[in-house]
Amino acid sequence: MAEVAGIAAPASSQSSQDGKLTELIDKLRTRIEQGEDVSVDLVRKVAGRRAAGPVLLIPALVVISPLSIIPGLPTMVGLNTILVAGQIALGREDLWLPRWLANRCIPSKYGEKLLRFLSPAGRVVDKVAKPRASATAGPLFRRLGAIVCILVGCVMPIMEVVPFTSTWGASIIALYALAITVRDGLLALAWIAFVLAILSIGWMILF
Repeated sequence: MAEVAGIAAPASSQSSQDGKLTELIDKLRTRIEQGEDVSVDLVRKVAGRRAAGPVLLIPALVVISPLSIIPGLPTMVGLNTILVAGQIALGREDLWLPRWLANRCIPSKYGEKLLRFLSPAGRVVDKVAKPRASATAGPLFRRLGAIVCILVGCVMPIMEVVPFTSTWGASIIALYALAITVRDGLLALAWIAFVLAILSIGWMILF
């Protein structure tokens, strides 16, 4: 935990950003079946270059999954979101994360349970999300959406103690991450509508 050194994504790796979510999940499955723990760094390794989308997406999906009951998980995902989305907002392509965060992991014994959630979710996503209207999911959306995700990441520790709210927060992050991963402009518009709807509901509850 005291390590300050960081890990940068290798620039020469093949990118999975344009691939399907099921392909990324299959690569994770192979590594998990080999006994590896599920960590942010593992996601980055299997995603390859320009892995910002997947490195936001997979941890957010973990919070949406039944594994969200693991204590401290939403908080760690919030920290990951702040650091990754912060670099997206600054226009960085190659990610840097502190080693202590990149190596934080879910033990391999939970790997099968995670895969049982991710595999069907990936198949549904791949049927819905695809590259289209890419201008809508371009640099402006990437940066403004990243700022929203940073704000969500900041409140994730609070959401951890309020039932069900961490799932909503993770859903905002996951939908944004998916839109930039597959460059789906229609999904980007759906994300904007989703965020506005949550803000409206929150406003009505609070005021």
